[in-house]
Amino acid sequence: MSLYDRNLALLDTQAIAYRLVEHEPVLDYPTAHAVRARFGLRGVESKSLFLRLKDGRYAMLVTAEGARADWPRLKTLLGARPSVASDAELIELTGCVPQCACPFGHAAEIELVFDDALLGHEHLLYSPGPPELTLEVATADLPRLLASLPNRVHHLHASAP
Repeated sequence: MSLYDRNLALLDTQAIAYRLVEHEPVLDYPTAHAVRARFGLRGVESKSLFLRLKDGRYAMLVTAEGARADWPRLKTLLGARPSVASDAELIELTGCVPQCACPFGHAAEIELVFDDALLGHEHLLYSPGPPELTLEVATADLPRLLASLPNRVHHLHASAP
């Protein structure tokens, strides 16, 4: 099953409504903004960073466009020093395209770090794998989605982790 299929299955299994649009490949935020305007997409653009941890584990950080990674907080939360994984690791372990990492639908051993600040927006926009597709999902449904994942989920709060 492809990453795209896994994402739609996750949403369908949890009865989470979504809007899916097809467009030119989105590999940067200016293109994402143009697509958002053209299709009337609502919400915040996701930013997903695939992390390699010093102890050999991997994690996907899911936050909002423009957010900066707080490396000391991530180390405390994950229990090991993180760094951005290579493009080759991203492709091999997630099936994602570099510059278009998908936040959900990964193997259970890939941990998820979810920035709870995303819940302050009405919708989350993200690619379900192919950079030519964007999903719009209500953030009110994200806690249910996160609870259904096989991945260990860490919550990054506005205060200390």
